[in-house]
Amino acid sequence: MQINKETIEQLFRQHYLRMYQLARVLLKDDAASKDVVSEVFADVLDGKTQLGLDNETANDETIASEPSLPSANTGSYLLVCVRHKCLNLLSRQKMKDRVHHLLKTDTSPSIAPLEATIAEIDRETEKYEAILAYMDAELTPQTRKVLDLRFRQKLKYREIATELGISEVAVYKHLAQGIRKLKQKFNP
Repeated sequence: MQINKETIEQLFRQHYLRMYQLARVLLKDDAASKDVVSEVFADVLDGKTQLGLDNETANDETIASEPSLPSANTGSYLLVCVRHKCLNLLSRQKMKDRVHHLLKTDTSPSIAPLEATIAEIDRETEKYEAILAYMDAELTPQTRKVLDLRFRQKLKYREIATELGISEVAVYKHLAQGIRKLKQKFNP
């Protein structure tokens, strides 16, 4: 049973203030409170919410087939509808805020770890440059070349020996000598 516009207007004038006050207490937002109350009345007007008001023209079949709500309880029912819509709105807003927070924390780069990473890279670069400078200044050209082929180019002992025209034992001795000097200098 759909309610006519005059009845809706009467209900609106009679119950709007209490409905708005309830929504205002729950939502703490004037505009959202007005929207919720308007939605409740729109649902009543569209027939989505059945109030079951007493209607003298209704026949017995209509009364038996639809839930009837005494007109004295209509105000209470409208308040329950407002409360329900407010709680749904708050629930959706809370979920939206949580998702927004999670997305923000997942996608926003953290400055502190980034600065720490940059500082760590700078330290490693300086250490690497110091090792290269030490190798150029303190190691023999043959030892430097063996270390370069082994650790930069990732060649095997046999490949290094073939390329430099020395034995594998000589490659081993140059590597041992170079590594020992580097450890003494940089890992005392």
